[in-house]
Amino acid sequence: MASNGEQMARRFAEAITRCDRDSAVAVCHPEIEFSSVLGISGRAYLGHDGVRQYLDDVESAWDEWTVEVEQIVEAEDGRVVIVMTMHARGRGSGASLAARTAHIWTLRDGKLVRNQPYRDPEQALEDVGLSAA
Repeated sequence: MASNGEQMARRFAEAITRCDRDSAVAVCHPEIEFSSVLGISGRAYLGHDGVRQYLDDVESAWDEWTVEVEQIVEAEDGRVVIVMTMHARGRGSGASLAARTAHIWTLRDGKLVRNQPYRDPEQALEDVGLSAA
């Protein structure tokens, strides 16, 4: 059975795919600091309002956006690594992209509070003492 942290990371990824602001915020600590490899603003999104702004930014930049989860695993220290491929099609340009990335999530009070995005998923796994599946 998945740990709470693993469940929170999966639920966040699913909410991002649906652009479901309420579901995304529900798994996030009020003091969340969220960064994205494909972030539009190039900055961290802070708090629940920041998560909502991130989804606004996603919708303004992409006609289609999907997060395909490959692996979610909890490290011994309680951090959670999520490996995923983000698929998107640009609004207006129609340009498609797919980027395999990872995040290391830290939880506080059972909710997502901070992530560290990685362009190299294997490095994320190594950084928490795990190896690629």
